[in-house]
Amino acid sequence: MQDKRYILCGNASAKGISEDPARDLRLRLSGKEGKGNITLRIEDVHRKMFQPVPALFNDLLEVATYVYSADQIIRRGADDVDSFGDGWRRDLHFVVPVRDPDFWNSSQVREALCSTLGFLSDDQYQFDFVKLDQDHPFQDYLGFDDTQQMYRKPEQVVMFSGGLDSLAGAIDEVVNQKRRVLLVTHKATSKLNKRYQTLEQLLAEKADGNAPPRISVRVHKIKELNHEYTQRSRSFLYVSIGATIARMLGLSSVRFYENGVISLNLPVCAQVVGGRATRTTHPRVMKGFQDIISLVAGEPFTVENPYIWKTKADVVKVITDAGCHDLIKHSMTCTHTWEMTNQHTHCGGCSQCIDRRFAVLAAKADQYDPVEQYKFDVFTQSRNAEDKKKNVEKIMAAAYLERANQVKNLTDVTQFVSSYPDVGRVFKFLNGDTGQAAQRVFDLYKRHANEVMGALDELLSRHSKGIRERTLPGDCLLRTAYESGSTISMSSVVSVEKLPENFFRKRGAVWETRFQGRNTIHLLNVDKGAEYINLLLAFPDRETSVYEVAVGSAVNAIDLPANSGVAQEEIEEGFQVTQGVPLGDAGDVADRRALNECKQQAHELFGEMEEARERGDHARIEEIEKEMAVLLQYIESGKGLGGRQRKTGDKRKNVRDAFRNAVDRAIKQVEKYDKPLAQHLKDSIKLGNEAVYRPGMPITWDVRPIVNS
Repeated sequence: MQDKRYILCGNASAKGISEDPARDLRLRLSGKEGKGNITLRIEDVHRKMFQPVPALFNDLLEVATYVYSADQIIRRGADDVDSFGDGWRRDLHFVVPVRDPDFWNSSQVREALCSTLGFLSDDQYQFDFVKLDQDHPFQDYLGFDDTQQMYRKPEQVVMFSGGLDSLAGAIDEVVNQKRRVLLVTHKATSKLNKRYQTLEQLLAEKADGNAPPRISVRVHKIKELNHEYTQRSRSFLYVSIGATIARMLGLSSVRFYENGVISLNLPVCAQVVGGRATRTTHPRVMKGFQDIISLVAGEPFTVENPYIWKTKADVVKVITDAGCHDLIKHSMTCTHTWEMTNQHTHCGGCSQCIDRRFAVLAAKADQYDPVEQYKFDVFTQSRNAEDKKKNVEKIMAAAYLERANQVKNLTDVTQFVSSYPDVGRVFKFLNGDTGQAAQRVFDLYKRHANEVMGALDELLSRHSKGIRERTLPGDCLLRTAYESGSTISMSSVVSVEKLPENFFRKRGAVWETRFQGRNTIHLLNVDKGAEYINLLLAFPDRETSVYEVAVGSAVNAIDLPANSGVAQEEIEEGFQVTQGVPLGDAGDVADRRALNECKQQAHELFGEMEEARERGDHARIEEIEKEMAVLLQYIESGKGLGGRQRKTGDKRKNVRDAFRNAVDRAIKQVEKYDKPLAQHLKDSIKLGNEAVYRPGMPITWDVRPIVNS
């Protein structure tokens, strides 16, 4: 977690509070004529709907605006939006001027705020509320626009993001149920203005005289304050504005529309946990919002999500069944709005884009969602890229399919809960007893898994010729799924046993590790270093020549499928290889016969190394190491990426340096996601001619691979 940051709001004093004034963030919120560094504007308000709101709602809006603004200004401990590390979580201490400090400083209100916001954005919150010395009338935040027709008072306030889910909700309300609703939109960027207008016009045409009015909300910050783009607290601002407008209309509820798979949002992989796994409409967050607003209103207030038991494919079917399929292409799902262009409105690689593509396929509506609007076609285009963002997206797409495949093969709710223990914390926030809630969640995810795998089957059928003839890129999602290639493992068996506290192992083609019971992380593109670490952890305190480890790793890879890992029995028996001498060859430097002879020679060298150690013959040990270095170079020069054979001419590397570099690269990747584990490995692994893992404390590692069936 980062060091504490103080956010001083308005004219609040830091006296007696702040520990380091140089790190304080000063935010001043202004109305129409103010000169603050952030501005709140609620636009397109019809005068017929305006009614004064209690001062506590004015406070609520300002508190939410300050929280949202600080969320965007204070950077997380990461290089960019798609990475996180030890400093991802922030420690935020707000000092906020309000009209009723006694209310806001009450333990009940503080607890509701801190616990809800902490879970929502994966940060730590603390609040001190002081008396406001200069009031901002609520009207200062309003921009009136009476050009909208408003004949009847709305019955419901609906939060409208412009995504598929909120679009389906609006269609459900105004087209299917003929209800009078008011849509509330948060405009995070002006890039979306035209698309909102298009959706509004098309929705009005479908509504047959029941066109819903829409209010837009905008928070503007001076340019220097735009730093962080994760925006996890956005929904708090969103719901606070919706609730305030509902209060203006004399209503006591707001509705979000979001499918249950996204709302519950089980992490698809270790890189999507905490605040990275968006919790906008998570049942715990919805309950927290409801508690906060009920306290502010002084009476029960409802925050609900009618789509909690729908999948995204179900949502798409709501749109198509209502005859509104032509609106799909205008909806906005992508989380990377800053990348949006006129040609490409979606990036195609983020989790939301991936989910959208599978959903419209499962709903048989992909003809209404042009692939040309995606910058990247996750199904058919190459995912090979060196930049960090693409690597994360490769993991994301593979893990998305992996989870669907795993859930599809689960047979009962007990297996589901055991396999995904995170789901257990949501049950108490759902209607019904725990058993009923668990079954409904399992049924939801099971249905979603079947939809995803059905969509995949449909795509594999459509592109069977390109897959068969290998005209599709080798690392596109369809080919890796079909061939069980280097990026995706398609397990058909899911362990329901409790995870070990410590493991460093291969699952299919991906290395995964966990230390002292914390989150599991996955490692990409550091296979060699990960395998070396795995072998060292298997035998703590046993010194082994780096040449033995490197040669053993190389010869094990000769016959093993790319996704199988190194079998534990092979590790324990000192690498089971046969005997012989490598032979030269023309053309390909190493054919299958030559590589098998490498295995035979390696076995002889392992045996001779043990005998030399027993005799204490250091001269012979040095000679064997030289022979192993030559053998290793021969094997490595004969293999290309993925086991393909290379032509001669590859530059030879010093084995020890290559060994050290491979281990260092793996540890550096671990460090991005688990600094304590990285430090433990740095402290415990000693490298020289001899390599050894000396943990200095009792610790048991599970190093056995999880092999695909």
